[in-house]
Amino acid sequence: MNQVKLKDIAEVYTGLSYRRYLQDEGEEFEVIVQRSIKKDGILDDFEIVKLNAENLKPHHFTHPGDVLMKMPYPYDVVRVDKPGLVISDRIAIIRLAKGYDSSFIAHLLTNAHVKKQLYELSSTERIPHASLKQIKEIKLNVPDCETQMRYGELLDTINEKIDEDLKVVEYDRNLKEGILNKLWEELQ
Repeated sequence: MNQVKLKDIAEVYTGLSYRRYLQDEGEEFEVIVQRSIKKDGILDDFEIVKLNAENLKPHHFTHPGDVLMKMPYPYDVVRVDKPGLVISDRIAIIRLAKGYDSSFIAHLLTNAHVKKQLYELSSTERIPHASLKQIKEIKLNVPDCETQMRYGELLDTINEKIDEDLKVVEYDRNLKEGILNKLWEELQ
């Protein structure tokens, strides 16, 4: 197990302040915004906007295997498989060097030890916020690549189970509400 700093195993950028590039006649893009990155590695709820694509830089678009981290607390992390999404500001883009499994690193960045480092490094504002420089300084304990891949797959499977369990809970809540609404109507 090697202890490394994130900056030693990845290129780390920040997302694009996309509002500067809004254009009514522009090309339509899906933009990953703060609300798009959810706990347990869930990525959804994109902003759909038209942008002047001429001025966008290639590193502001997702690549398969990118790891994205919200820079404000709670520092949620997600691994991206879909290419071509625009990444908005206040999101750190982490592009790993060869020999590092993006799935494993994404899970590792959600660990309590990493959250503690970010808490200690981040600003003391009302909502803590980590800078790109601070994120680059995160220390990680990283095993060999084969071990990373095995743990990454296992942790992905657990996240998939959590996601399915949450869907069942939401279904049950809706069912309960539907039953109560039906009863309410019958009693009137």
